[in-house]
Amino acid sequence: VEIQAPEQALGGIYGVLNHKRGQVFEEIQRFGTPLYNIKAYLPVSESFGFSSTLRAATSGQAFPQCIFDHWEMMN
Repeated sequence: VEIQAPEQALGGIYGVLNHKRGQVFEEIQRFGTPLYNIKAYLPVSESFGFSSTLRAATSGQAFPQCIFDHWEMMN
């Protein structure tokens, strides 16, 4: 999943990703803007309702885009 959001929304993003078993692998601030790009792996089974949960946790400040990346066995 790729997420764009301002710095004040990062706490809510990390909270939702932790709850949904997500693993952040990249966090970059976009040069010249207050926005951050966050990339994380999110299990497909946890992706249902992810966007609405994320928007609720960040007061609509986070914009996610789910993109399939790879298969991996989950515990």
